[in-house]
Amino acid sequence: MNRQKWIRLLLIGIPALVLGFQLFWEPSLEQPQKIQVALKALVPPIGIIFHYIDFNQKNSLSKWEEKVFQGKVAYWIEFENSSGFVHALSKGAASAIFYKIKYNVSEYPYISWKWRVKKFPNKQNAVDAKQRDNFAARFYVVFLGKFFTSFRCVEYVWDETLAKGTKMDSPYTSQIKQIVIQTGPTDHWVPETRNVFEDYKQVFGEKPSRKVAAIALMTNSEGSGAEAEAFFDDIRIGKSNKERL
Repeated sequence: MNRQKWIRLLLIGIPALVLGFQLFWEPSLEQPQKIQVALKALVPPIGIIFHYIDFNQKNSLSKWEEKVFQGKVAYWIEFENSSGFVHALSKGAASAIFYKIKYNVSEYPYISWKWRVKKFPNKQNAVDAKQRDNFAARFYVVFLGKFFTSFRCVEYVWDETLAKGTKMDSPYTSQIKQIVIQTGPTDHWVPETRNVFEDYKQVFGEKPSRKVAAIALMTNSEGSGAEAEAFFDDIRIGKSNKERL
């Protein structure tokens, strides 16, 4: 067997071995969770980091700004085993924190982070789309054009009941496209890696023509008047070692 065939077999075989190992050698996990963990192992890692944001200092939010929509959500740094993260608690409020950063998403298409939800907002009595637009955890990638009004956002959300993979417009503007990437409760941190370039093309129907201007985190519950609580950590922006765009 020549060298090229060996390489081809390795490229096919190694991911299959990883998948099998994750599925059958994690006795502490339920089968659906095993499948989720296994599939995440096949996501291309961010091999080249453009920017990394951690929250391991008490003043880690000093470079973040706040946008208040209706009441202020509490965002602060909390520590566990000397590792810091953002703790977000909404009591019938809606505000976001954002971090200004400019880069070309076609050059650095991947973004990763981890998050965890402690409490979902109760939306049982919501009567319209805006009241239902309450999420325990939201992660935004913000694109700005020449004018402020020409912004666009890809928004990743974690909802209690909406099916994973659901795509929808924000009830406030079609310039914000929402993608549900996690559903339901969990008691552990969940890592995410998204190809923002590809997600943008899917939800807007075209390649991004403008640069990323900021990323944002948000927990809100103003529509229900209830509480919502979540945690965020370890944000990385970059590309894989074999990125071709």
